[in-house]
Amino acid sequence: MTKIELVCWKDRIGGEIKRETVEAFSYGFTVGPHGEWEMVIANEDKEVKKDKLVNIKIEQIEVPPRSIVLPCPIMRHALGIVTSFAAVGKPKRVEGRRLLDEAIFHPIFDGTINKGQLLGVANIFYASIERRLVRGAAERWLQERYRY
Repeated sequence: MTKIELVCWKDRIGGEIKRETVEAFSYGFTVGPHGEWEMVIANEDKEVKKDKLVNIKIEQIEVPPRSIVLPCPIMRHALGIVTSFAAVGKPKRVEGRRLLDEAIFHPIFDGTINKGQLLGVANIFYASIERRLVRGAAERWLQERYRY
């Protein structure tokens, strides 16, 4: 395990920053053949300026346990594209249910986003977690198991 520092927004994006040191490790995953599409719908009115990324409150999207979410790269709104999703507070583990309530939006034109407008689509993919064995452990196990 590696010690890392989590840096996140405590109460709102642009508000107070919270820092926490935790132990974590990298692991792989396999994406299954099934998933869901969720509409990303603005939950506030917001002025946007060309090439200035902005966070926009969205209707809440529930991300089921053991799944990953990616914004669909196809532009769905005339003013720009959703580049990422956000939620305040400590990042939650992929094994648990997560809620997203903000999108990071990249405008390509000046204009106004209105509440209820479709900003984009979220691709939610179900995944199985593959914990990695300690380096060399698999090779040693195979050598012991299959020696003749």
